[in-house]
Amino acid sequence: MMGCVLCLAWSLALASPPTTDRPERPLTFREALAVAREQNGQLRASEEQVQRAQASREEKRGLYFPTISALGAYGHMNDRLFVDLNGVRPYLQALNPAVPLPPLTATVLDQDPFRLSLLARWTVFTGGRIVAANRAAEAGVTAASQQQLETEHALVTEVATRYFGRRLAADVLEVRRASLETLTRHLEDARRLKREGQIARTDELRAEVARAEAERDFKKAGRDVELASVALASSLGADMNVIPTTPLAFVKGLEPRESFAETAPGNPSIQRLGALRLEAHEGVAAARGEIWPTVILYGTYELVDSGLNSTADPKWIVGVLGRWELFDGLARYNRRKEAQHLEAALASEQSWAQQNVGTLVQQRYDEYQSALEQYESLETTQALAQESLRAETKAFEAGVGTSLAVVDAQLALSRVQVGRLTALRDLGVALAQLLEASAQSDRLADYVERATPGGQP
Repeated sequence: MMGCVLCLAWSLALASPPTTDRPERPLTFREALAVAREQNGQLRASEEQVQRAQASREEKRGLYFPTISALGAYGHMNDRLFVDLNGVRPYLQALNPAVPLPPLTATVLDQDPFRLSLLARWTVFTGGRIVAANRAAEAGVTAASQQQLETEHALVTEVATRYFGRRLAADVLEVRRASLETLTRHLEDARRLKREGQIARTDELRAEVARAEAERDFKKAGRDVELASVALASSLGADMNVIPTTPLAFVKGLEPRESFAETAPGNPSIQRLGALRLEAHEGVAAARGEIWPTVILYGTYELVDSGLNSTADPKWIVGVLGRWELFDGLARYNRRKEAQHLEAALASEQSWAQQNVGTLVQQRYDEYQSALEQYESLETTQALAQESLRAETKAFEAGVGTSLAVVDAQLALSRVQVGRLTALRDLGVALAQLLEASAQSDRLADYVERATPGGQP
């Protein structure tokens, strides 16, 4: 028996799952979600998109207000610009010799003129384009917010899938470990019985082969744990080896499917399409507004000037500027048609999404029920497999059973145990997908915390 223990210890040491330099951190499912919401890069990107849309909305609000600009100009010429009328002095003097004439030269521009002035402009009419631009920007904020919510719901589902996938991998590793221990003891018993002449060499070989396969499965399960850990860390956006502490569990007495269907129209993807449709509608309004003229109030005021002729340049000026495009090669017409087609496409896509979400909720609900039925159906099977393994082991030790029967019983028990664990994982994933489809992903942690751990009544 001491040889058996040493053999098993050596095998488990060799078959241990790969180690990692990442720090280990035990996390409940709710804690894992909190880490993902804080550090996941995709969610951070969607939040930046919301802030970008908000900044764009504030930019469009600025169209309602006038703009004030400071204008400065400086120039250097090879000579001053002037007017000389001395050539006509004799003719003017002849008209009234008694009146002295002033100098008949005037400087229009000095050699180095400069000017500093203020310019104010206020667009007071655009055919509704400013209003449409602001409404479209508001719809853009709504679309970005719904996109962020859609990303967050998808992240919840992804974290649930990988968190419970990591827990499944760890639990399967324990099943493989138990199977390896059982088959190691069985091999030791087979060798003892073979030495005593109670079994044939064939039974001993079957035990050796079964143990080798169990060791291979154990090693593979260890690699699966490492792979699941990397995937979970990627979803969380954290460089750590997360140890899930929330067990695989199932929820009995799930609400009727109709309760999930009622909230499904609030699905962020549908709401985002609605916001994009409204944004496109305002694009149509803006395109229609292009057929009207643009009216701008403006005014200028000279602050500083030098080298200019003050009699020719006014100190200030106010006025109205209008611009009306009479023909532009049908560009405005085609922009309006483009906007109308975009609105129609988004309307069709939103309608399709509204029709499809009901089917999606039903599909996810049925998947959850199927996984629950699969788990419950394996409960009796597991009890039978455990009893069968116990009976076959005793029979083999008494010399009236075969090694093949023990191996088959152990493999059957392992299959049932892994099947039940997989069904529990599928339950968690199906529930996450159901809540995502019905716009209730924020309730998943509550469901998980009140669920019944697998294997308990």
